[in-house]
Amino acid sequence: MVLRMTEIHVIEDRDVWNAFITALPIADLRQSYEWGEIRRRQGWTPLRLAAVDRGKGIAGLAVVTRWLPGLGVVAYAPRGPMLDPDDSHGWEALPSLAGAVYEMTGAVFLRVSPGLPGERTDVVRRLARAGFVELHDFWPLWNTPRNVMRLSVTGTERELLAGMAAKRRQHIVSSAAKKGVTTEVTTELSALRELYSMLVVHAARQGYPVRDWGHFEALHAAFAPSDSLCVVLGRVHGTLVSALLGLRFGNVAHTLYAATVESPPAAPVGDAIHWTWIRWAREVGCTDIDFGSSGTHVPPRPTETNFGA
Repeated sequence: MVLRMTEIHVIEDRDVWNAFITALPIADLRQSYEWGEIRRRQGWTPLRLAAVDRGKGIAGLAVVTRWLPGLGVVAYAPRGPMLDPDDSHGWEALPSLAGAVYEMTGAVFLRVSPGLPGERTDVVRRLARAGFVELHDFWPLWNTPRNVMRLSVTGTERELLAGMAAKRRQHIVSSAAKKGVTTEVTTELSALRELYSMLVVHAARQGYPVRDWGHFEALHAAFAPSDSLCVVLGRVHGTLVSALLGLRFGNVAHTLYAATVESPPAAPVGDAIHWTWIRWAREVGCTDIDFGSSGTHVPPRPTETNFGA
């Protein structure tokens, strides 16, 4: 049987792991080596497992584990497992991957949230066959969101603009410049600090938590050296009023944080920084942008006309 020939390897080298998962059809930022190290700083322990069959990588699983009082060790694979959804060999390796997690960590359960399209009804069936149980909560509190906005940026700029709502397109093409809106792309830590200050102010106003500054420093240290981090600053008549932080992994750009403080009425700075972010993603070779769950709806809508996502 093919499964008997599958080998499970622990990979601890950053470049080896990232090369392994980006060679698979589905690879996500949250399965990257760097993301595991970010989570290590937050008290989790990363474990990266590769399933190999006859010298070929067929599945990968990056989990983070943590001991919880009264429960024991829990394991979570955000946006894992990674595999070719149309290749049965990868699916057949899942029991071995899950078994390796248990043997190495003693976890009482393993939670997964593969980054596969919701219309793939076979995903739940294949996971169940490997021993997983579906969680029906659409918005679990500590799971990577099921419902996210994705935008393909493979077309021309004209085509991307044509797919947006007319108001957004007008803001980007003409209104922003007329109203004194300018944008700047940078990787400087000082710019990230400006974004963080905006987030703190906005969070205090809206009543939501923000991670400590050390988390943002760690993101910068992990992704900026490889030019995989982008901070977009938005100004109105020279005054900084908006900023966005995004990361690139593989061919996908991920929007992580965006914040806006008080800005002049009718100044479309938000649209301007998002358009600059889209253009940056295209320039560095990305084919898609993951906007996360912000702005999504329950039940999900197939499209979001604002940016054509």
